[in-house]
Amino acid sequence: MNANSILNRLVSQMSIEERLSLLEKIRQNSTISYDPLYVPKEEDERKVNFEEQYKRLPWFVRLFYGIIGVFSGKTAAKVYENGRILLMGKTIEAAAPGVFDCQENRLLDGFFRSLTELKSAARFFYTVLDTGINKDRGAFYSVLGSLEMEEVHRTLHLDCNPKSVLDKNPDAPPANLRQTVLRTMDETLQTITESQRSLMYYHARSLNYLKELSCFLFDRFILAFEATSSGHRCQINATVKELLINLDNILFSLRDTPSLSLFESFFVYELETRAGEPGFDTDREMTLLLSRAGTALATIRDFNTRIPLTRIIRCVTRNMAYLPSQISGGEEWLQVYRGHWKQHVENVLAEYFVEKQRADVVKTLETFFGSAPEPLANAASDANKDGFPLPEAFALSFLRAFHSILVGKVNTVMRPVLMAGEFARREDRVGLTEAYNSVIVKADQIRVLDEKIAPVGEFGKRYMMAKHETEALPVKRRKMQFIQNDASKEAWDIIRGSAEGMNRMVVLLDAILAKNPNGDPGGLTNFDKLAGKNPAAFVRDVAGVIETLRGALQVLNGISSIGR
Repeated sequence: MNANSILNRLVSQMSIEERLSLLEKIRQNSTISYDPLYVPKEEDERKVNFEEQYKRLPWFVRLFYGIIGVFSGKTAAKVYENGRILLMGKTIEAAAPGVFDCQENRLLDGFFRSLTELKSAARFFYTVLDTGINKDRGAFYSVLGSLEMEEVHRTLHLDCNPKSVLDKNPDAPPANLRQTVLRTMDETLQTITESQRSLMYYHARSLNYLKELSCFLFDRFILAFEATSSGHRCQINATVKELLINLDNILFSLRDTPSLSLFESFFVYELETRAGEPGFDTDREMTLLLSRAGTALATIRDFNTRIPLTRIIRCVTRNMAYLPSQISGGEEWLQVYRGHWKQHVENVLAEYFVEKQRADVVKTLETFFGSAPEPLANAASDANKDGFPLPEAFALSFLRAFHSILVGKVNTVMRPVLMAGEFARREDRVGLTEAYNSVIVKADQIRVLDEKIAPVGEFGKRYMMAKHETEALPVKRRKMQFIQNDASKEAWDIIRGSAEGMNRMVVLLDAILAKNPNGDPGGLTNFDKLAGKNPAAFVRDVAGVIETLRGALQVLNGISSIGR
């Protein structure tokens, strides 16, 4: 099952009360610390201008730096700047030993170890984000919105559907239904308050910061280190400098620990994707996720505490005015949220119209058979929830029932035409015979397919084996889908073959009734002989067969468009 269908199921089927209950359970079991992840040092937030500092020095101190500059070939101000940078480097080395060598412009083994640990922490969030949230962020925002905008979510879910609209406006024209539902959706979205917008924006930014951290080029950074006898070393070149600045911007932006609501939404999705696996225990898995999240956040917090990244970058760039930048992201949350709900509403409308079409088809079937045809014995249906999931089963059950009409009422007309008819064109006899036979044999093909999808049949046995395998749920679902696809292909071959055969029969039977220039039927040269003493009745019977076939095709097309 893909991410989109899982998240949509969470939106449509998991009640707000269930989510709040799960949130409370997570809160009770959570050991996550909500201390800030990034606490900048006072000196890191203060910009330093060496040029201004140098100008304020006493004249004799400036003279001292000027004399040194004469021997080093540098300006006095540059000598002063270099000295201050080296002093900062020594301060860094004293506060964080084994992390940075300012004089050699190198990162040391302590930085390497912390970076490796940070990569592991980021990997946890990458797994949670990449499994589905990044693929359908709108649906994720909807799950999150159900917690932070409960009334808005409830209104969107309950009122933005055709049945609610029709209940409130029973006389509303069907043509205006879609417009009315979408207008209700937009009016509901306009009720989102400023505080709710701010809170959702905060969550969206936190989500984006976690995404940026999880996608950071850790491997490229780690590969820049060289293993030596005294540990790992990395000479800081332009590429490494850029990586340092990018990482500093991300960690600076991810100052606050993301909210519990955001983590709850993560975990709801993660638990849903794995529900149904053998031995799966929701409480155990939830505890494990909370523990891993707490460990990952603690690692990020520890990295920020141990590694003075901003000061290292100031030394590396020789820019004491450097400050990390807040990265953008999350501004589009409302647009994405609305886009998701618009698609959700469109899907609900499509399902409503399909159900309406299904009801019309059932009425037509009652005209044909007096009641809806019996479902296939081994296909999933209302009466057989554990049957093989075959979307084409409804169409096949109709064809099977129609076969009784074909070999009954239709056969009384077709048999004499095929056996004794003398066709004006020989190929018409061959074509009509082949078309008739192709439709007749479909009943046996449907019976064979029904046996194949039985628990002991070819498809059914494979499906049950895949269903009960102990491997990962996504892999198992893919295998089950492949088997369903194989059965569906065989079903569609039967349906398509039936439709083609009936269409061909209609064309050739129409030709039998067609008049030639002198006003006589031109399809059969012995039309009068076949018609006997009552040619009008014969014409009526052939026309009745044509009408029956056309009606069957109309029903079949209707069923095929709505699935099972």
